[in-house]
Amino acid sequence: MPAFVIDEFDPTTAPDDEFRARWELVVALDQENEPESPVTPFDKHRQSMTDKPSFQRPRHWTAWDEGRTKALGYAVLELEYTDTNRHLAWMSVGVAPEARRQGIGAALLGLVAEAGQLDGRTILGGGTIEGSAGDTFCEAFGFERKATARKSRLPVADIDRAMLEGWVERAAERAADYELVTIDDRVPDDVLEPFVQLWHVTNTAPRDDLDMEDELPTPEQFQEREDKALANGDRVWRVVARHRETGALAGFSELFFAPYAEDVTWQGWTAVHPSHRDRGLGRWVKAANALRLLDELPAIRFVDTWNAFSNAPMLAINIEMGFELLRGYNEWQAPTERLTSAVKERTGG
Repeated sequence: MPAFVIDEFDPTTAPDDEFRARWELVVALDQENEPESPVTPFDKHRQSMTDKPSFQRPRHWTAWDEGRTKALGYAVLELEYTDTNRHLAWMSVGVAPEARRQGIGAALLGLVAEAGQLDGRTILGGGTIEGSAGDTFCEAFGFERKATARKSRLPVADIDRAMLEGWVERAAERAADYELVTIDDRVPDDVLEPFVQLWHVTNTAPRDDLDMEDELPTPEQFQEREDKALANGDRVWRVVARHRETGALAGFSELFFAPYAEDVTWQGWTAVHPSHRDRGLGRWVKAANALRLLDELPAIRFVDTWNAFSNAPMLAINIEMGFELLRGYNEWQAPTERLTSAVKERTGG
């Protein structure tokens, strides 16, 4: 039998050497999957795992070698306790290249599925790089591919500034009864509730065949999540379109920054409320943020983002801006009970 041991990993009590060994494995696997992405420093990684919003209570496992000196694999079960999607949990399993095909991934998946089932989660979901060994792993245990997303990268040097300025000019003409408002970092209390209501519009983005309800964070949950990220050194720029006469928030676009990422930023949501669409607001808010990036942060060389391949309207804007395809990401789901049975069948457990 392969020599490994699996323990549940508690980030709040884990010894420093075990935490570092696990982080080293996470970094190695992240670099294998996304070599273009910056490495998350140990201190930031640790804080992000130990300082979670109150409604998030993930569980973690680590597979060790016999001497418990090297982390061979890890698993995470993301458990959120909100008003929606209580049937669903997202998970990830990773195994070091030299330790694969030894039953570690199956053993970790079995623990995750059992814990999910005990928590009442009837569906588990996870993501893989399209065409990777992760796809084979998911198929072997009965996951079904439910959606495919596209990671795209925009080389900032290739941005057509004149085109973006044209978007701004045309939108200002078509939507003269709107104005742009900049919100950096924390959403102010006086607009928190209307902004969160606007954020709920992100649920209109395609989800393909995912078994998933709308995500509807309360203003308190949204602010708590935001405060945790800001405390960890992250920053966000938001441009919001607001109707002049009514004050209604109509659309927004966001850019995220991490303190350890010197030359890359991440494009977050761009969304426009259905009652305010077809006025050029999406291009307007997105272009305004990109132009600010060019003017204020010349060290940034790339903007990364993700979209469902089925989200044709947003992909069209991104491709026009110059975003280039890096790779695809598959999203898989399976009934928790099926996964538990499949692991037992394959491992003889």
